[in-house]
Amino acid sequence: MKIVIRTVFFHLCCILFFGLIYLIFKDGFSRDPAYSVNKKPEPEVIDCLFLATTVQAGVGYSDLYPITNLAKTILIIQQLIMICTNVFLIYVVTL
Repeated sequence: MKIVIRTVFFHLCCILFFGLIYLIFKDGFSRDPAYSVNKKPEPEVIDCLFLATTVQAGVGYSDLYPITNLAKTILIIQQLIMICTNVFLIYVVTL
């Protein structure tokens, strides 16, 4: 059970960390006007946390999308971390 709690804590830390990274590099992201209720041109804190949460959960739905190579690379890193931790957790729990 400890491994599950640590994994959940790790995912929450990843969401906060990557949300902050997305906020720092918010110029690398653009809004999809078709799905955006908020018509402000640049992402806010809640938008960055929402993107980080959906990526970490494996859903990936957001009105933000990366437009620079750096933003795409950061998203790929978060997705790889999410995949690796989920595979590791499934492996440990099913032993």
